[in-house]
Amino acid sequence: MGLIQENNDDIISGINITPLVDIMLVLLIIFMLVSSVVDFHAIKVELPHAASGEDINNETVSVMISQNGNYYLAGIKMNSFMELQTGLAGRKQQNPDIQIAISADKKTYHEEVVRVIDLVRRVGINRFAINVEQLDQSENQ
Repeated sequence: MGLIQENNDDIISGINITPLVDIMLVLLIIFMLVSSVVDFHAIKVELPHAASGEDINNETVSVMISQNGNYYLAGIKMNSFMELQTGLAGRKQQNPDIQIAISADKKTYHEEVVRVIDLVRRVGINRFAINVEQLDQSENQ
């Protein structure tokens, strides 16, 4: 058996996309694996539900109270209640029309929420809101 060689001088005008598809699938698998391993540094707060909740459209600064009693001002953990007070006073000086959105985990003691509201008002911020999740109509009945 001998090899038969043909002399094809035709120009190859097609593009073979099989290697491109293989590379894209490998990249997709790598992305899926990495995204499941990456730990996003979000503060886990489970908000209570309310039927009369509404969206806040103004420029706001968030104050969050976690289930274990930690305070966060604009996503930055405050080491003490006094540090939260200092941070809020500084924000008030930067923007006199500041609005505060208070987010508290639904298992947080009511006293902690009232304490933060009192602090916000003592600093001189009169525009604040309690952040809640919108209640579904099916849960309302």
